[in-house]
Amino acid sequence: MEYDIKFKCEGDNLEVIPDSIVNNTGITFPKAHTENALMCYLAKELKNYKKDSICRVPFCVTVEAEALGGNIKLGDMKNGPRVESYAFTTIEELENIKNIDFQKGRINEVLEAVEKLTNEGECVALTVEGPFTILSAIIDPMIFYKGIRKNKEKIDEFLMVLEDNIVSYIIECIKRGAKIISYGDPVGSLDIVGPKVYEQYSGRISHNILKRVEPYLENAVVHLCGKTSTAFEKYGLSVSKAIEFEEELTYGEALNKIIQDKKSVKFIGNACIKRTPFIMKNLVVWEIKLV
Repeated sequence: MEYDIKFKCEGDNLEVIPDSIVNNTGITFPKAHTENALMCYLAKELKNYKKDSICRVPFCVTVEAEALGGNIKLGDMKNGPRVESYAFTTIEELENIKNIDFQKGRINEVLEAVEKLTNEGECVALTVEGPFTILSAIIDPMIFYKGIRKNKEKIDEFLMVLEDNIVSYIIECIKRGAKIISYGDPVGSLDIVGPKVYEQYSGRISHNILKRVEPYLENAVVHLCGKTSTAFEKYGLSVSKAIEFEEELTYGEALNKIIQDKKSVKFIGNACIKRTPFIMKNLVVWEIKLV
């Protein structure tokens, strides 16, 4: 059967925490963003609230940027973590960026939460941001784009640091037991950066990252944001293959079945990870094969 691939973005990646969960559990913010025990508790509460089959962490898009030196304001329940000020103000300062220490800070708490949830029998999906989303939280994007034209060598070196650290983070997540790596780069998407920057930078680097982690996906899959997977296919970086199901399942249940029964599948896409609580319309999950 032939299927028409249509993807509609569900919006930003900030996790909305229902008032009822906060009121019933007594969870406070920003503690829930900084302590692994509270992350675990909140992840399970959200899973139950949504009648989902998957626990997702973290609840924001700033963890990697903070671990790379970003100045992040953790906010409260209504206003999640966001950039307070840029850590780097010139292209030259980017030389000072240091590799992530996974034993410290909030990123360590996230990894601890992944491990604890896995040990409790949960299927954990961990959200990982792509390079342009991370860089937009640590340097003014206008300065960065000027650097592409005027200081390409330093930009390339900086992006290589981001690529290496994202790869290391994904591998560490898998070691801790994450079954699904939810990967996207909304700030680096084709419709935001345009064809030239996408082809030369954001799309190419995301493809590099995924090819590098592919050998580690023996018991896990990477779920690509639909914007990422459809752009990949447009530029010849991947092809899609429909995995059909005969029974009515939620998207999350289908992902679980693939993880358990189809070990050859490494990447999934053309859909939004936010759809995991909902029954699939066409009973199809899209496998993405990287070229």
